[in-house]
Amino acid sequence: MARRSRLTALLALLLAGLALIGLPVSAEAPIEVVSSETSYIFAESITFELQVRSATPLADVVLFYGREKAPLVRRIYPDYAPVRDATIRYEEELERGQYAPGTVFQVWWELHNEAGDTLVTEPTLFEYAENTQDWQVMPGERVDVYWYGQREQAARRFLDAAEAALTRLETDIGVAVDRRVRVYVYNNERDMSVAIAPRSSAYDDITVTLGMAVDDDTMLLLGSDSGAEVTLAHELSHIVVGIATENPYTGLPRWLDEGLAMYAQGVLDTRNERALQRGIQNDELLSIRSMSSYSGRADQVDMWYGAAHSIVDFMLEEFGRHKMQELLGVFSEGAEQEAALQQVLNIGLDDLDAMWRTSLGLGPRSYSAAGGEQKPPATVAPAQVSTSEPSDGDDRGRLCGGVLGLLVLPLGGLALVSTRRPLVP
Repeated sequence: MARRSRLTALLALLLAGLALIGLPVSAEAPIEVVSSETSYIFAESITFELQVRSATPLADVVLFYGREKAPLVRRIYPDYAPVRDATIRYEEELERGQYAPGTVFQVWWELHNEAGDTLVTEPTLFEYAENTQDWQVMPGERVDVYWYGQREQAARRFLDAAEAALTRLETDIGVAVDRRVRVYVYNNERDMSVAIAPRSSAYDDITVTLGMAVDDDTMLLLGSDSGAEVTLAHELSHIVVGIATENPYTGLPRWLDEGLAMYAQGVLDTRNERALQRGIQNDELLSIRSMSSYSGRADQVDMWYGAAHSIVDFMLEEFGRHKMQELLGVFSEGAEQEAALQQVLNIGLDDLDAMWRTSLGLGPRSYSAAGGEQKPPATVAPAQVSTSEPSDGDDRGRLCGGVLGLLVLPLGGLALVSTRRPLVP
């Protein structure tokens, strides 16, 4: 008993000493988070809720959230009660297609009270999953195909097509994907519409989105379309090449980006092949320089894509996959097309155009006295559409090379679209 008394006395002296030098023995934190939750309704809203306990009333509350590893985040000042125990709730309304399925967000809070205490919470992560369907995943070597309903056999077919397209890009072009790619396969337009940003009602009434790259490593696919496998290969190329050449300065010239995507599809579509051959026979091919942007003329769409495929095919035959890989590496550093071609191939854009024409049996291109082409150059257009008549039993326009049109979205995504009816009489 005496020994226990001595220990008790020593402990009392130690605690008293700690109190004298200002170290608290046991005290609650000035600001304490009781709970923090994030929930969402896909394509409608994200809700952030925080329960906090403070030694003095709250004086300031800031919510931060943004995509994981992204340099920019949202700073939000939600409403709150200046009390000691508070529940803070903020709901962010979303537009359809605002964020891609599978986007991972980071969230943290900064809290201040009237005593001048500050608490910054550790960032937490949550995934914005597409939960409008009962999704199942079919993993491949480099691709994850998400599907639902009675579509397992189709999902297997799409997975095989995706892996084949990636192999073609890696083997023939020398571009490999360095991360897993997610493909969400929708069974119909209605289901897919929840994940696509709306355009104008007039545009949506006459077009059908066949496929869309919605993020660096995520794409949507309309699995019910007869050309879905072609669309899949095309969009995967945009994703893979986009990853390989990502830089903050400039993007790939359109003829190269689309030419690689057309090459990834495999055999050139009959419509594009015929249009290309007509252009060769009539010596009406657009110059590569003019194809740095998309054609604004509907009657040139099929030939434009056929020519883009032909240019890339010629470059791979003439210079090889290693030079193509080197060229894409230079583009990844932000080089403009003229400088990139000179650095890697020791030729300029017009030289490449002349070499391509020669390979097709054409002579030098004619130029006007002013130095410009006699043929009218292409113009930039937000979307390319086929003017073909609808096929029997289908109220949409036909695919041209797997690509009826290309839409440049506000988020930088690329979409393949089909017209429900011709836009040009």
